[in-house]
Amino acid sequence: MVKFARMPIAVLFGLSITSNILMLTGSVFMLQVYDRVLPSRSIPTLVALTVLVSVLYGFYAFIEWIRARMASRLGGLVHERLSVPLFQASVKQKLFAGYGAGPDPIRDLDSLEQFASSMGPISLLDLPWMPIYLGLTFVLHPLLGLIALAGAVTICGLLVVNELHSRRPTLAATAAAAERGAYTSDARSNAESVIAMGMLQTISERWERSAVQLVRTRQRSADRSAFYSSVTKGFRYLLQSAVLAAGAYLVVQGDLTGGLMIAASILTSRALAPVEQVVAHWRGFVGARQAAIRIREVLSSTATEPRQTHLPLPTESLIVANMATGPDPRRPPVAAGIEFGLRAGDGLGIIGLSGSGKSSLARALIGIWPVLHGEIRLDGSELAHYDPERLGQTVGYMPQAVELFDGTVAENIAHFQAAHDTEAVLRAAGAARAHDLIASLPDGYDTRIGEHGSLLSAGQRQRIGLARALFGEPFLIVLDEPNSNLDAEGDAALTLALAGARKRGAIVIVIAHRPSAIVAVDKLLFMRDGRQALFGSKEMVLQQISQPPSVVNDRRENDSATRELENPVARRA
Repeated sequence: MVKFARMPIAVLFGLSITSNILMLTGSVFMLQVYDRVLPSRSIPTLVALTVLVSVLYGFYAFIEWIRARMASRLGGLVHERLSVPLFQASVKQKLFAGYGAGPDPIRDLDSLEQFASSMGPISLLDLPWMPIYLGLTFVLHPLLGLIALAGAVTICGLLVVNELHSRRPTLAATAAAAERGAYTSDARSNAESVIAMGMLQTISERWERSAVQLVRTRQRSADRSAFYSSVTKGFRYLLQSAVLAAGAYLVVQGDLTGGLMIAASILTSRALAPVEQVVAHWRGFVGARQAAIRIREVLSSTATEPRQTHLPLPTESLIVANMATGPDPRRPPVAAGIEFGLRAGDGLGIIGLSGSGKSSLARALIGIWPVLHGEIRLDGSELAHYDPERLGQTVGYMPQAVELFDGTVAENIAHFQAAHDTEAVLRAAGAARAHDLIASLPDGYDTRIGEHGSLLSAGQRQRIGLARALFGEPFLIVLDEPNSNLDAEGDAALTLALAGARKRGAIVIVIAHRPSAIVAVDKLLFMRDGRQALFGSKEMVLQQISQPPSVVNDRRENDSATRELENPVARRA
């Protein structure tokens, strides 16, 4: 994030040098008027000085205009370089961080962009000129320099105190904004339940409490910032008057001229002006700095090294060996002890009670949850060795909650590819046996389905989600409860779709609660308490799980030959 900003910051710094040199114009003009024009009463000198000052201030105005334009474009540069990586990181972060309130990378990007587009960065670039102006004040007279230096130290002390007092309110405001955003998102996602069950008032009260907390934290932050900004401004005016009074005393004593007195007052004011501007923008600076820290953490935690060697897409086998997985490597795995093998054309049903780890296993198989132990191999290569974007071309996935995007049916099936193949969309819909359903919609494949597919029924979303999972004829197809909202006709279509995928050589994995979902598979994996309990042919597993637990345990202990026959991983070992 720092590297791409070096060039514009360097140019802005160069413009700041020019601007601050030009700001000496007022002091020099006053010095010349009081010490040369007034004693000599020379009108031509006054006219010449006035013309020169007009030209210099005109050039100063041009430089300030350029600086302001560059500052606004600095914010655009921040957006250009960080928006896409942060959006992708935000999506990835949702997989691991859960759905609680937390920092929003996009909101942090907005904070950073707004500060970069303001005059805040320019005021920071002007700050190094403060000792130069103070040095010039010392040159005019040591007493005036000491007064200006004491004032600068006091104002810098106020800046430090402002920094210490601004951190906590800014962090609290960020947390409150994230909490309010989470409540808003939850309410919108569950709008039907909220309205239907009369929850709108109670949910609104809950949202209002978070909104009030956000307003209060923002007010506290703004109040502190306004206090220090007002104190700094008032003290600067007082200091300028003190320098003027000291200068007048020196003039009366004959140690200073009137022109030098006025010039010292202007130099002191100019020396402390950047500090005042920094204090005025300090709230934005603290917020931007904290946002930058969070952005750096998000990008580093979700970064993946690009693969230099692109493996051929898998077409033969899936091997899982003593695998454990979970969303967070720092916590115990959610599913562990998973070990099985499948070849092209195999169909596997994963069954078990709710909370047994079935969906967790599915997330690991498609690469969205990390492998914490063991390995997952496709055609002999570890899953992590494949480029995620390329691997996505050969993976079809349908989660429990099928969330489609606002767009047409065809766009959703085609993964929103810019120039999707219409024939491929039709083949996917045909493979899912969803063509007639789509054709019955108002605009067929061009029907817009609304946010989250809200204009479709749950069963329609599931059928279209299946077509999306089959788009591009993927090799590995993982479906999480694909028939939870299907009627008898949909169940039959699902069975035919899975059978067709297996026939063309795909590996099909179905997580099921309803027996009709496993009609088209030939193997079953039974999970209990986050661990693999049984794996083998469908008939054998169904027979064993129907036995009392003691009989099953005795059989598993004594029938190692059967396990070896049914488990390609054990057979390979």
